[in-house]
Amino acid sequence: MLRFVTTGLLMSIFVCGTGFAQTVIHPTKENVPVSSGPRFELRSEAGGSDAWEWESFEIVEIGVEEGDYHQMLGMVWDLELDRKGTLYYLDLLSMEVRAYDYEGNWIASVSSPGTGPGEFDSPLGVAVAPESKQVIVSDKRGNHFFERRDTTFNLISTQRPKYPSLLGQLCVMDGHYFTAYSPSQEEPLIHKYTLDGEWVASFGEPYKDDDPFIVSSFTGDVFLSCNLEHQTVAVVTQHIPSMTGYSEQGEKLWQVTFPDYRSDTAKEYWENERKIFAVLGEDNRSVFKSLFSDGKYFYVTYNFQFRAPREYPPIKYSAGHAFRVNAQTGLGVYLGAAGPVSGEHLMALDGDYRFTVTENKGFPQIRIYKPHR
Repeated sequence: MLRFVTTGLLMSIFVCGTGFAQTVIHPTKENVPVSSGPRFELRSEAGGSDAWEWESFEIVEIGVEEGDYHQMLGMVWDLELDRKGTLYYLDLLSMEVRAYDYEGNWIASVSSPGTGPGEFDSPLGVAVAPESKQVIVSDKRGNHFFERRDTTFNLISTQRPKYPSLLGQLCVMDGHYFTAYSPSQEEPLIHKYTLDGEWVASFGEPYKDDDPFIVSSFTGDVFLSCNLEHQTVAVVTQHIPSMTGYSEQGEKLWQVTFPDYRSDTAKEYWENERKIFAVLGEDNRSVFKSLFSDGKYFYVTYNFQFRAPREYPPIKYSAGHAFRVNAQTGLGVYLGAAGPVSGEHLMALDGDYRFTVTENKGFPQIRIYKPHR
């Protein structure tokens, strides 16, 4: 999933009572995890035999500056594959989920904006269950389940989960789907449901703090991915330089850290009897851009973000870093650049195919990198 992260955030909570001068810097030392061991520290150092190159590919582009409706992209918020030749992306501006083949041809839109059955009020995320041909769209009004039949998508149900995800993160595995959100440190981070909407279990460690607002702020902005081959769920959280793998039953399997990841920080303090929570949004901070699985491995990418207020887009990114993590053991390697140039971000893999998102031409594009035949 691609996220557009704000350059700064200032929020205040009015609380009656006497203020105090203490300032807390988040993430706190208690909330920065340690790895499972030295081999689980993944650094962005020069890659070895596994290092990627981006030159020997054909490129298919989806997205033009002017053209037919389905050729123009608005804001690519989420991108998923069914691994059968179809990619799905969520457009946050048009509030649509669109399907394309790997040649860049538009197949259909899953639904349309609206408030009726199966329509999208504020879509937040998309996931695909290839074995059941289902497409799940997380929305403010609930999770919509569609069944694909050739080029049409039929609504199966709309479910309202016990633990709604703030940013719509979900993934699908073995007849279940998983969401991530914790409203307080007493509530687990990851929640498991059947495809019929029945809650099964909750697990995972949220950010620890007595203030529910701070907990939800730090654990609501997450990336989540499922690995069917090894029955593993992985999660990364913005501001936290680590990645954790859980079994489908919720057992913590491994934890890797990224020593070169420069977490954004936030200050918590009192001013005029108001609690202020300010995310600093400093330049050259690290930002996770994607977490996904190709079946055997997890892939996670991050880069460094800075502001360029007189340019478009006003948020710029350095070249990204890509890591591959074994879903069973948690051991990983650095792959090198997560895109051919700065501002282009790897979002998914399918065999030798790579899928990126970019606005380097001044408008949004999805690019499909195909191996030369």
